[in-house]
Amino acid sequence: MKMVMDGADVHRQSVLALIRTKSTLKAASIACGRNHGYFHQYLFQSKPRFLPEDVRIKLAQYLGIAENRLREPELFVNVDTPPAQAPEARPRLMVYGRESDTGIDMVTPVAEIDCPPSLLRVVDAFAAYIHNPNLSPWLPVGSLIYVDPSKPVRPDDFILVRSGKTGRIAIYRGRTTDSIVLDAGDGQDEKVAISAISGFWKIVSVDFP
Repeated sequence: MKMVMDGADVHRQSVLALIRTKSTLKAASIACGRNHGYFHQYLFQSKPRFLPEDVRIKLAQYLGIAENRLREPELFVNVDTPPAQAPEARPRLMVYGRESDTGIDMVTPVAEIDCPPSLLRVVDAFAAYIHNPNLSPWLPVGSLIYVDPSKPVRPDDFILVRSGKTGRIAIYRGRTTDSIVLDAGDGQDEKVAISAISGFWKIVSVDFP
């Protein structure tokens, strides 16, 4: 098996593992609108040295992960949380929960809560209320879910899928080159095109009503 070139940074090793867990280098390159060998050149030849922002965003959506996991370390500003934080300075977590005709309104938060310790270092974490009765008894209506976009999504995970301005909860069943397979809670598999969604992220914990 070909390995990332000698001297390449740990970041490229990580990106290679993320892509191979979900897909192939060729398929990922095509999904991002680039030539077949784009990610092979990036990973094994350092061309380009940094992934353009539009490529990072498309690849993150394709892999179902947070975009910041694909940024080269040189692009990061120090975002470490101070080791000792006053309670009043604890980061706040946005909570979405206004029900819309097609799911959960993901534009306007309905509340803010203290960020749980497990999500303090997750930049894009958020929470949302459950409205779909089909998800009972696993996720009863009124449950508060916590979403961690940095976690990899695996079959049978509960996820939040965002499409445009709304989101919905489903069970992740798997993916193909251009779609993901979901179960909305009724036991029926549904294929959703990757191009039709903004992202899908793992639900990592729940506060039950």
